[in-house]
Amino acid sequence: MAGTETTRALVVKLFADVADGNVDGVLGAMSPDVVLEFPGNDLNALIPGYGVWEGRAGFAEHLRLRSAFVDIVEFRRRGIVVDGDHAVVATTQLIRHRAGGTLAPTDFTTSLTYGEEGLVTHCKVVFDSSAEVAMYQAETNALLLPAIRSGDLGEVRRILGHRADPNQRDGETGLTALQTAAGLGAGGVVRALIEAGADVHSGDSRAGGTALHKAVQRGDLDTIRALVAAGAFVDAVAPTTGHTPLMDALWYKWPDVVAYLLELDAGLGLHTHYGFSLREHFEYELNVNTLGKEKLLAAEKLLADRTRGDERAAEEQRLMAAVTAGDTAAVRARLAEGAPVDARFPVVNGFNDAHTPLLVACRDGHTDIVRELLAAGADVNASEPTFGAVPLHKAVYNGHADITRLLAEAPGTDLDFQGATNGYTPLHDALWHGYEDCARVLLAAGARTDLVGHDGKTPRDIAAETFGAGHPLVAELGR
Repeated sequence: MAGTETTRALVVKLFADVADGNVDGVLGAMSPDVVLEFPGNDLNALIPGYGVWEGRAGFAEHLRLRSAFVDIVEFRRRGIVVDGDHAVVATTQLIRHRAGGTLAPTDFTTSLTYGEEGLVTHCKVVFDSSAEVAMYQAETNALLLPAIRSGDLGEVRRILGHRADPNQRDGETGLTALQTAAGLGAGGVVRALIEAGADVHSGDSRAGGTALHKAVQRGDLDTIRALVAAGAFVDAVAPTTGHTPLMDALWYKWPDVVAYLLELDAGLGLHTHYGFSLREHFEYELNVNTLGKEKLLAAEKLLADRTRGDERAAEEQRLMAAVTAGDTAAVRARLAEGAPVDARFPVVNGFNDAHTPLLVACRDGHTDIVRELLAAGADVNASEPTFGAVPLHKAVYNGHADITRLLAEAPGTDLDFQGATNGYTPLHDALWHGYEDCARVLLAAGARTDLVGHDGKTPRDIAAETFGAGHPLVAELGR
């Protein structure tokens, strides 16, 4: 065991070599079997050199990794505590990142154990990495967009692995990283960004188009499929133009993209913000384009086929027709014939789009038909895509207390389903529209009173606004 004074002298020499950048001197102070601990975690994983390094060669590799990215601009030893063959050294270093020149002041605490030969056998370094993490983070972010534009998927993955922000924007174009990659038709890069947490729904800061709009403009089906698989809205509307991805696919003459979006039930009955319907916009394109007109004609055929298909699907939905007509006898007959009880209406940009018969019957107040559909096993929690509402929302929103009671008593009904549009539960909706009888049915069935809508309001808040603060319901909801 080395004595305290001997250890102190060895430590002073070692840290003088560190300050001078004398790598040979530092390595010469290490035992051939030295173990270096440079602990890391998920927060600072982007800093090179973390981990456990064994042997002099491992120590040397750690130093190489560190010095490959940073220089020590200033080094100050703040204190040494020595006890026999063990020492703890506190230092302050000003580190400069070589790529961008960013500076990071950092305090280090190094624990050293010396062996009989006066060489370090164990070294552990701990420090507050926040300044260095911020330094790497800022400079890593700066590397992401150039890597995306170069199409280097491996480099993109490496940079994302170093915690670059996948939702950063280009200051000049207003595009997010994902929108940039989508516009380039880089499907692999798009998938890597999505895996790293990129938001597929964000709009660009100038025109508001989503990544799906950009991919459609490029015409790359692989990229489009990746975005749709990640939940991109097929009918997302750009706020400046009103264009949906399908409108852009028609505009940019990509019939294969048109075909794919039509398979996904992209809406045909939507309008631009400058007065054209989708069909009028397409007719305009047909008239003004000469080059590539054969692609437009191919798309025109696809639109016609989809329209005919929707018409056939609507005609075949005889159960929905009976529900819409309020014809209970016809509903019984269609169910007896084996009509699918939860078949959804085609998307034609109408009031029944993607609705099941039960959703429509609850909305339209057909109590006897609701009984028939429930007896046939209709899905009591089927939601429609427009408002994200379930049958119970439809019933209470329109004040149908008898139907509300039927649904509340049906096995499996989710009394507290929160709609996608505003986060309101059926109880919120009943109170919002002033239907006290519907609200009381829900409360008697055990509906929760503590859930909060997207506007931050509880059912009690809604009741106070609708009925007045002194109404008995308000007091009951507050208990």
